[in-house]
Amino acid sequence: MDLQLLIKTAMSAGELMLCSGAETYRVEDTMHHILKTADNLEMSEVLVVMTGITASVKVKGEKVVTLVKRVESRENNLSRVVSVNDISRRYCGGELSLQAAYEELNSLKKKEYRRLSYSIATVAVCVGFSLFFGGGIWEVVSSLIVGAFLAFCIEAVRDLKVHAFIEDVFSSMGIAMASAVMKIMLGGRMDIDIVIISCIMPLVPGMAITNAARDTLRGDYLSGIARMLEAFIKAAGIAIGIGIGLAIMGSY
Repeated sequence: MDLQLLIKTAMSAGELMLCSGAETYRVEDTMHHILKTADNLEMSEVLVVMTGITASVKVKGEKVVTLVKRVESRENNLSRVVSVNDISRRYCGGELSLQAAYEELNSLKKKEYRRLSYSIATVAVCVGFSLFFGGGIWEVVSSLIVGAFLAFCIEAVRDLKVHAFIEDVFSSMGIAMASAVMKIMLGGRMDIDIVIISCIMPLVPGMAITNAARDTLRGDYLSGIARMLEAFIKAAGIAIGIGIGLAIMGSY
């Protein structure tokens, strides 16, 4: 078995999962299963933290092979996590060769949702939560319009490649300002609180909070604390943006 290809395959699987929002213990477990398929295995170790992955493997008669990968960006893409798990299971079950598994993992890196799909999903979330929070027809219509403006803001800010915190501040500021404009146009017929709360839902770090709890309960305190801090910073950015937007539109 090609040991270099094996550890590259495990590293690709781990990187894809970590960048897509998987818990660190799940990433480590998947990589361990891949590395354990090596012939005459003596040792395999994996260490995953929020910003990097380290993997080492040793077989009889060979030197230790170690790879380190820096992870700089993360997003929420559970579909990709499921796909990586499926490839890993098929490889470990003998349905895929090592080369085929490596090629399928690399092809996953090129698959991304279209911007239009992201934008439609963002608007749908805003409208859905406005109904969930008891909004009427005017709140739903306003959430649709503000959600569309939010989708535009997200795409515009991402094109500028700014820090995620700045992205959250400007996106939430856009929500507050657009909601205030809708309030001015509709007067007392619209509840601005429902619209703002509904439209910030696509930005709320729910997955980061959940993964922080899961990692902490599994004993991975380093990653758990890191995810908690990430969620706090994201929530702070949203709150700051909403506050700035409402302050600017204070006359509504």
